[in-house]
Amino acid sequence: MLFFFRQLRHIFTQSHSISQQIRLSRCAFFQLLGYLGSCVVISLAAQSKYLE
Repeated sequence: MLFFFRQLRHIFTQSHSISQQIRLSRCAFFQLLGYLGSCVVISLAAQSKYLE
């Protein structure tokens, strides 16, 4: 399984420049933060007393 991820990383580095890699990584990171944040908000709303 680790070999698979190494191959993916190798393909990614060959197909993008350094600046593109940085931009894509930042975009993916902030999308992940947005997803996790929305999960937290939905969880808090589901546990709220207002839904009773």
